[in-house]
Amino acid sequence: MVRFSEIALQNPWWKHGEEFTEYDKHLGGAKPVFFKRKKIKMEPGNIYILRGPRQVGKTTYLKDVIKYLIKNGVSERDILYLSVDLFTSRREFRNALNYFIDSNRDASLFYLFLDEITCIEDWNLELKYLSDSGILKRGVVIATGSSAVRLKERSELLPGRGIEGNEYFIKPIPFREFVLQSIDYITSHLEQGELIKGLRNLKEITEETFIELHGKPQGIWEGVERILPFRSEISYLFRIYLITGGFPGVINHYLVNRYSKKKEGIDPFISEIFIRDVLGDMAKLQKQEVIARQLLGALVRRYGSRYSFTKISKDIERTHITVIDYLDYLEEAFICFVLYSYDFNKKMPKWKGDKKVYFFDPFIFHSVRAYIGGERVWDVITGTMEDEELQGKLVENLVISHLLMHREIPFLKMGKTFLWFYYERNGREIDGVFKEDGSYSGIEVKYRHQVKESWRCKEMFNKCFILSRDEVDMRDNLLIIPVDVFLLLLKKSERNV
Repeated sequence: MVRFSEIALQNPWWKHGEEFTEYDKHLGGAKPVFFKRKKIKMEPGNIYILRGPRQVGKTTYLKDVIKYLIKNGVSERDILYLSVDLFTSRREFRNALNYFIDSNRDASLFYLFLDEITCIEDWNLELKYLSDSGILKRGVVIATGSSAVRLKERSELLPGRGIEGNEYFIKPIPFREFVLQSIDYITSHLEQGELIKGLRNLKEITEETFIELHGKPQGIWEGVERILPFRSEISYLFRIYLITGGFPGVINHYLVNRYSKKKEGIDPFISEIFIRDVLGDMAKLQKQEVIARQLLGALVRRYGSRYSFTKISKDIERTHITVIDYLDYLEEAFICFVLYSYDFNKKMPKWKGDKKVYFFDPFIFHSVRAYIGGERVWDVITGTMEDEELQGKLVENLVISHLLMHREIPFLKMGKTFLWFYYERNGREIDGVFKEDGSYSGIEVKYRHQVKESWRCKEMFNKCFILSRDEVDMRDNLLIIPVDVFLLLLKKSERNV
């Protein structure tokens, strides 16, 4: 049985008020960069769901929202945070909720922050009870879960309970946010005056400059031109991002090693923590590690290539159904995602055609490769950075994952509704087909020193982007833009916090 004193320990603001941040392990301490995310507009009677991968900072986000509420006048006693993995049963969980609600019957508005809610079986029934009883008319619920699969499945069983339109993704920090929020720390540890000044000016210009893919080519080009003078600074930061990806903990670990400890590298335990969490979630869902390892190995070997699920099933000697089942899990757990090809004649995806499978973040790719090969993650990273072909595939992956974050809205506008790739039988491909407002943009990643003009891009699309390593040009509806500049100017969607 959970003691209420243990609940009080999880809610230090009841005792310390706004100063609780000094004692909280998620908000306290000397982090090089505290990555701020956008706040959700919370309305009484609503349930908000946050879905994202392991180690992405969901708990830190909740604690930061609590800090914000207290700072803006919400009573500390009207806020409850529960790490639900503390409880062993729904009854214990309900008793804790009832204790708080009974203690706050005179509160005009209260907030429930339920972290790791998927640790309780049928957790959705407890939220359904709160909603149906009318208690939530004066309450707000924000729930996260380490098992993104269970969170999605159970949240779908709450129709009409204030959850519609209130589901958000919390994904790795995109390149634009990495640049804007890490520059201050990096410049504070540099000695080269010209680089320091360039980075600070880059931050100032980037804050007010971005592009919309559905905009006119000239408008996009104007944004690119504003950023181009800072190419060397952007390239400096982009190389760091290819190493760390967008996981805050990984970024901070690497920045401390590089700039404070003066050693280059990422320690093995950083990737091991991530892989252990993924394997733990798999075990809870009765997934076999040996099958997952086989599938991930096949995905790594075919990285950047197109293929059918049948080919993968033959590679790992598993049934077609098993491959699809495990891929569904990996996709819902934000490990990787499937990119479908597009049929322009039928104006719809080719569900049975060849697919590509990408990883959600560079560090996920590095960690999976280290896990599959039994290597140190830093050795994997340095090998990738020295392999021009593999680095090009990693950059292509990065572009596709950023395009997803640019427009996705759960559940109305998922990636399968606006982002695909295109191929012809003769082997020619276009890396990205992006649809918005009835028009199509083609995106090709040519991460090399010299690029050739796209074979059919200008004829097939309203706009075509060739994302280069260095080249820059604009010809009618064709824009050649350095890939790091393109990603820097790309904002994430309103439902990515």
